[in-house]
Amino acid sequence: MQAKSLIAALFAITTATSAFAQSTAPAGNGQPLTRAQVTAEYIRARNAGEIATSEVDYPKTPATATSQVTREQVMAEFYAARKAGLIPQTEADFDVAQTTKHVVK
Repeated sequence: MQAKSLIAALFAITTATSAFAQSTAPAGNGQPLTRAQVTAEYIRARNAGEIATSEVDYPKTPATATSQVTREQVMAEFYAARKAGLIPQTEADFDVAQTTKHVVK
């Protein structure tokens, strides 16, 4: 859980840094923003919900479709393919003649 929190914090810092980089461009009068102006802009953006502050704010990953095949069916198919010699086990099982076509000279 701590790793997720750390990753979320680092992402929030990166996002905030990105927002700062965009807002630190010289103001309309050609002067760079002051630290106080940048801090005020960050607080405004955070309060407006424009910056994610925790992992709850991040978009959820899309749901994946559930498999129609059981684990036992997958394992049975794997064992049958391995028994038929369709799955390489060692380096000796690889066809060297086929792999030399892909070597850049």
